[in-house]
Amino acid sequence: MQPCHWYDDGHGGRYLVPGCATRAHDPDGETCTCPTLADQLAKARSEIAALRKAKKSFDHWHTAILVAVHAHPDGVQIMKSAAAQAGV
Repeated sequence: MQPCHWYDDGHGGRYLVPGCATRAHDPDGETCTCPTLADQLAKARSEIAALRKAKKSFDHWHTAILVAVHAHPDGVQIMKSAAAQAGV
């Protein structure tokens, strides 16, 4: 759900589009419980950090798998079979 905001219809009308229960119940109320821009930014940064950590972990795992497969006596055949199954 988007934070509370005003919609201008282009013909002189402005309408409040509530994004929180507080403003939905009292559109003229001063208190809005929507997350602030700073809160939204902090959440986005946290999500990005978690994604970067997950990608780093995946990259490490992927490299370990490749090293293990290439060290296997049938490593070349395994890689060819994997490529064929992937359509590469």
